[in-house]
Amino acid sequence: MKLRLLLFWKHFLRRKDNKYFILLTILFILIVLLVFTVILLPHKHIGMITVKIPKGANLKEIANILKKNKVIQDKEGFIVLVKLYGKGEKLQAGWYKFSYIMNPRKVLATLLKGPMVKVKVVIPEGLTIEEIAHILKQKADIDSLNFVNLARDDFFVHSAGINANTAEGFLFPNTYIFSKGESSSSILSVMIKKTLNIIDDSLRERAMEMGYTIEQIITVASMIEKEAMLDRERPIIASVIYNRLKRRMRLQVDATVQYALPAHKNKLLYSDLRVKSPYNTYIHRGLPPGPIASPGLKSIEAAFHPARTHYLYYVSRGDGSHIFSKTMKAHIKAKRRVQRMRRNS
Repeated sequence: MKLRLLLFWKHFLRRKDNKYFILLTILFILIVLLVFTVILLPHKHIGMITVKIPKGANLKEIANILKKNKVIQDKEGFIVLVKLYGKGEKLQAGWYKFSYIMNPRKVLATLLKGPMVKVKVVIPEGLTIEEIAHILKQKADIDSLNFVNLARDDFFVHSAGINANTAEGFLFPNTYIFSKGESSSSILSVMIKKTLNIIDDSLRERAMEMGYTIEQIITVASMIEKEAMLDRERPIIASVIYNRLKRRMRLQVDATVQYALPAHKNKLLYSDLRVKSPYNTYIHRGLPPGPIASPGLKSIEAAFHPARTHYLYYVSRGDGSHIFSKTMKAHIKAKRRVQRMRRNS
């Protein structure tokens, strides 16, 4: 039977009028192969897959994860390969992009190179360490508790170049690109370095002229960030803070009370103003022990270059702007004016 088919096929191919049939046959075979590849094979085996290698996972656990995600077929073979190269202790945790059923050597090379999945993280102005940690956990899959603890670790903070007990106020608000699952120490170092790069030699000289340390001026900047909504008012609010400091007046900044409270309140009560905390500027003179949030560039500039005014008070109009006053009498009038505006609105 096979011989007859072979003879028939040879005879058929000798005929000159069969060239179109041959082309159609080849085309048909290609279409069948394409249909089989695209439709019949499971789609999950085509393209790339994102895989997380947990921190602390050993070689066997990593091989199991790769096998489960169809990155490798033979986990035992992969384990032998890694041990053969002596790289078992150098595989890095993090998020990776792999092809399905990938060459084991390429898988090993990827794990040695480090995480490949990058994410964009936007850190707004005016956030605390805890609030920044929450964003990073959601966007970059970091250990938020480890991040907070490290940001408040004396040794780490000093080694990063900050003469303070925490990194509060020195985590610069910006848009960052991080590896998903990147270490807290790496992220903190990048954010702190960004702030310290902004504080150049000219600003350090300016701090000396003003009679304040860099950490104290960043503390002022953090209060400006929380109190001001309009950029044009930031230098004026800065002047109020410095004017009150010179007169040894209590700063009475609501934002410092919010920082001292266990949870944020939309409206402070008079009882809140008596909260026992070194950050409560209603009961303690001078600056709080450190920054209360991460200031943006405009607030930092305002803290280093305040406006020249004699203002000692300000009250919010409720629309983001403030009324500034030089005396308590004028301040009381401004507060009554704001109250009338709110009642009539």
